[in-house]
Amino acid sequence: MKKFQFTLERIKQYREQELDTEKGTLAEIRAEIASLEAELQGILEELARLNRELTEMYEKGTTPLEISVHKRYIAAKQQELHMKRHQILMKEREAENQLKRVIAASQEVSKMEKLEEKQIEEYKAAEIKETEAFIEEFVSNADWRKTNIQ
Repeated sequence: MKKFQFTLERIKQYREQELDTEKGTLAEIRAEIASLEAELQGILEELARLNRELTEMYEKGTTPLEISVHKRYIAAKQQELHMKRHQILMKEREAENQLKRVIAASQEVSKMEKLEEKQIEEYKAAEIKETEAFIEEFVSNADWRKTNIQ
């Protein structure tokens, strides 16, 4: 009997390749989220520092112009913080959608693997039948030779 070959091997390989691509894309998105969160943390730390500086300015006494400039800078940083949070939210939604694509691709690969397992079982069953038929024929021929040679 010829060697087993999965009839849908190329499709299975394509699905596996597709799954790897989707996983890679998900990893990239998650890395972008981590980077954005690090930037967010930096903005939060800078805002905390700016607020401490503003408090010190109040305590030491300063001009209203300097306080106004400082407050505008804090407002700009708060706006940047808001935008960064929005970017993170959008990336998280993108990651959720990508995760759905990874799951779908994973299910496709799983289907191919199950089909391959089924074909392997059918191949083994056919191989057993062929072996049994060969043994049966061999025994039959051996009996025929015994009776005809004597």
